[in-house]
Amino acid sequence: MSTISDRGPRRRGARPPRTALLLACGALLALAAAFAEWASRGDVAERPMAQAATSDAASAPTAGGPARAGAFAAADRVAAPHIRVRDSATGRALEARLELHPLAGKATPLEARIPPRGARLKGIAPGDYLLTATAPGQAPLGARLAFDAAPLPVTLWLPPAATPTTLHRKALAALDCGDCSLLTGHVYDRASGAALPGAVVAAQGGARAVTDAEGAFELLLAAPSGSHADALPRATTLTVDAAGYRRQRVAGIALLPDAAHHVIDLERGSGEARQDLTHVLARAPGRTSAPPPQAHVPDRDEALDPADPGQVLHAARLARSSVSIAVPASIRVGTGCSGRSCSGVSVYEFEDYVGRGLDDEWIASWHPDALAAGAIAYRSYAAWYVANPVGAAYDICNSTACQVFGSGAWSATVAAAAATRGVLLTRDGIGAAFSEYSAENNAWDDPSDGRSCSNPDLSCGNGSNGSPANGWPCLADEVGHGRGCFGHGRGMSQWGSQRWAADHGRGWRWIADHYYNGNGRPGGMRNAFLANLDPGTARLLEDFEAGVGRFDRRPTDSGSTVGVSSDSLAQRDCGIRRNGDCSLRVLLRDDPAVSADWSVRLLSGGGAPAANPHVPGTARIGLWVYSGGTGMRVGIGIDDADGTERSTARAIAANQWTWLEWDLADPSQWSAWVGGSNGAIDGASVTLDAIWLMRAQTAYDVNIYIDDVQFVD
Repeated sequence: MSTISDRGPRRRGARPPRTALLLACGALLALAAAFAEWASRGDVAERPMAQAATSDAASAPTAGGPARAGAFAAADRVAAPHIRVRDSATGRALEARLELHPLAGKATPLEARIPPRGARLKGIAPGDYLLTATAPGQAPLGARLAFDAAPLPVTLWLPPAATPTTLHRKALAALDCGDCSLLTGHVYDRASGAALPGAVVAAQGGARAVTDAEGAFELLLAAPSGSHADALPRATTLTVDAAGYRRQRVAGIALLPDAAHHVIDLERGSGEARQDLTHVLARAPGRTSAPPPQAHVPDRDEALDPADPGQVLHAARLARSSVSIAVPASIRVGTGCSGRSCSGVSVYEFEDYVGRGLDDEWIASWHPDALAAGAIAYRSYAAWYVANPVGAAYDICNSTACQVFGSGAWSATVAAAAATRGVLLTRDGIGAAFSEYSAENNAWDDPSDGRSCSNPDLSCGNGSNGSPANGWPCLADEVGHGRGCFGHGRGMSQWGSQRWAADHGRGWRWIADHYYNGNGRPGGMRNAFLANLDPGTARLLEDFEAGVGRFDRRPTDSGSTVGVSSDSLAQRDCGIRRNGDCSLRVLLRDDPAVSADWSVRLLSGGGAPAANPHVPGTARIGLWVYSGGTGMRVGIGIDDADGTERSTARAIAANQWTWLEWDLADPSQWSAWVGGSNGAIDGASVTLDAIWLMRAQTAYDVNIYIDDVQFVD
């Protein structure tokens, strides 16, 4: 999934899949004879659980106390692991209560209270534990942790109990300013976790802020907008100075018309520490084109063989209905990584990880549908690693060897993750698919662009994606034509997701389906389907099983239709259909008397609101469409309270079924047409006026098939 280099899992079978174990811990603790762990000078010693809740004094085990299980024999004990607990929204250090339940043998559960600066847990035997952390005002967080002879330090990032809205309010302030970027954050002492008031945060150009009593700061900076959807954002460097601490220089902070939050930890001493947050998509020069040792070797058991009817049937079932699969509750992230070797572990609530990490792989100023599609790929990739971890200590690394992740966050990517919460890709209907992606998947290498192409098989050619040698069949992807390959060519093209959304009005479902199952035409490793979709309440307007329904048989009945002759027709057809037994066939023939491009208004109910069923003004309206010719674009018209609004027109590929959908509540998808229309759907209920079919003039007949016109409220 790498943006530049190949990222992939180790071969299966090295470690059995694991799942988060978060249930029944409280009941087990209540039934067990328990001991307590307590913090003293950063260390935690054993003490009875009943005393731990009431005493602040450190205590060693009392003589003659209950014997601990054999797993905790002194000879087996490991170096004391260091644990810290922080608020994921602000980075604030928390005093927290830990519960540790050994997962092997009959060892007694343990309890510990961790001070804000963190503590070492003494007397821990090697093995796997279920750890749960709680703190006032925070949601609990649980994870399975493995401790060995040299355990890595662990930080648990607890999300607030109530969904935070501060970042989104800051984003509104940035929008009110115009082309402004609002950089916010908190500054802390790395060792103690204490907030650092009075620290000076300065940006290039002279803007500066001083942290308040909680270590918080805000900087409102100009964010020049890119002239094109492909433009990389400009960046700035922040320096942070506090008396008695090393200066922190943070380079590569993007300037986007949004709000961001950063957690900055300072170390005592002199000199300067540096951090580079340059976005992975901007790091084109100097990347190696050689795949790393962990390069993905496709599991042929996961690939779809079109000649196997059982596999084809299974894929068809996944495509027709959104299955429900488990989503991890938490994820263990390796930090301070060189490749996949990491020096620390951070534990996040799983969806918190997706919202905070998405901006490290996708650019947060991209179109919301590109970000939402990216969130699905990012989430699925991480979920696969939770089931197939890199190693015993952590599930996934935070570098390009796995998936880039930083604890900072942008409002737009947090919102994109929330909008697709829980949606995953699956190949088997049971678990998350390994959802690879890379920056630019066009199968053509531009030798002069300075970017690394690690796709070993460019046989699909310019204007297509794919890596057949790695199990990914060719996919027509014209939005990448002329763009040099930048990555491995497998799965979703990140730049492609932005172009489809920003330049062609495609929604996130279409984008995800396009790259991972060819919009219902799966093959090879391109056979993953969306799971855990919110079904809403889908209601058919027309399925064409009994006839043309409310649609006119003559596409020229509307005076708004131009370019086609009166010989054009619409009729039920039971030869080509998407669902059920029949569809609506629309035959379009050129009118030789005019030299106009085709613009066909296929009326529903004669275009009269009274003849059409009402649809909630906040619904999504969609349909399946198949074109027998190239160059076709499709849209819809909606009658609302003040006239008729027209949707954006969507281009469709020839000779395949494509699902098109428009959100009535999204003003960017609508424009004014006739009457007193204002370019927005502003009625509590509306009706479908027509389906619009458009293309450049041609002397050839073109057949279009339409099926299952429906809405979801």
